[in-house]
Amino acid sequence: MGRKKKKPMKPWCWYCNRDFDDEKILIQHQKAKHFKCMICHKKLYTGPGLAIHCTQVHKETVSAIPNSLPNRGDPEIEIYGMEGIPEKDLKERQQRQGKEDSGK
Repeated sequence: MGRKKKKPMKPWCWYCNRDFDDEKILIQHQKAKHFKCMICHKKLYTGPGLAIHCTQVHKETVSAIPNSLPNRGDPEIEIYGMEGIPEKDLKERQQRQGKEDSGK
């Protein structure tokens, strides 16, 4: 018997912890739910992009990413799909996923 192969991490939204089958769908979700301008409804690609847009176009500041968990609303963190997720959160998610997989 050999070692168990590590499953690749399933895409998930850092802002709301929702799971996705495909990273493209995750990105669509982020644009629609988290990076959508509250004023003109323009869909942007990242939190900092949303903050810059709101500041430059509407003269408004974004203090938190819309529809995000309480501790994950920082508009300064640049996340696009699965890229840019803080390392500690990635590791925590991998550990949790490993426990769920071994419990099956």
